[in-house]
Amino acid sequence: MDATLHSMFRPIQMNSNDHQSYYMERMPSIELMPYVVCYWESGFFENREDGMLPKQGSGVPTRVLPDGCTDILITYDAAQSKHTLSYCGNYTQPFVFNQPIGLVPLGDYTFGVRFFPGGARSFHGLPLDTFTDLRIALEECWPTQVDELRERLATTNSFDERVQVMESTLKKLSVRIPANELDLMKNVLHRIFSDGGSMNVQELAMREVVSERQLHRKFSDWIGISPKRFSEIVRFHRVLASIHQKSVSDWAALAVEHGFYDQAHLIRHFRKFYGETPLTAAREHQMMMSDLYNRLDKPSVILKQ
Repeated sequence: MDATLHSMFRPIQMNSNDHQSYYMERMPSIELMPYVVCYWESGFFENREDGMLPKQGSGVPTRVLPDGCTDILITYDAAQSKHTLSYCGNYTQPFVFNQPIGLVPLGDYTFGVRFFPGGARSFHGLPLDTFTDLRIALEECWPTQVDELRERLATTNSFDERVQVMESTLKKLSVRIPANELDLMKNVLHRIFSDGGSMNVQELAMREVVSERQLHRKFSDWIGISPKRFSEIVRFHRVLASIHQKSVSDWAALAVEHGFYDQAHLIRHFRKFYGETPLTAAREHQMMMSDLYNRLDKPSVILKQ
């Protein structure tokens, strides 16, 4: 892929808003930047002698939004000293993690590798639509490398060490991709991002001098969903970014700004990918933004909320 595409599409990333949790991010090395958005980790602060943390709901749900990205997820169970490795495909619907009430064991964490749309295929070479709306064991993508990765993760004691392990692992996993496919995907993504997701599939295919059927097949292989669905997600994130960047008082004007017929059209589209109305998103946004990925003007790489 192409690292310059990142500046054209920065989907809003959410994180836990509980004051007893942490969330960290690191950007990848220059070599991996065309494919990887960031490395991230979430967990709970270790500040109790008994090793358990009282967890209280914050009132604002943690949302997972469709964004065209896929993730490697590594969850650590401190009680069992066990890592569980999985791969999450492209989600097409939003879902919510409600904050549980009760005791949470300290030392548990989730570490992730977030791939830019299309980036993961350069490491496993498999069609992305195979994994759409699924979370599978990582062995299904990398059957021969997972044992070594799990052993190396077991020796890590910090987020930075886990980043180094994943960096070295990914650099050894690169697969050969036909140049014509790579160029097609870079061009199509550039057109979708430039137009904010408004260009229809027929015009995309015409401009790339391919059939709509061929475009749909290649796009599903690389991104995991159809070009139409992905364009809708890009458009949704443009609206969400507008809500995050400014105080919106005229929703009809926002609808026109992003090419919707009217306010009702905007709300229907937004609900599909957020699960709630734009007004709800406006109320929630200040507590749940990714600090590094969505706020590059800030030097912080850890959110203590």
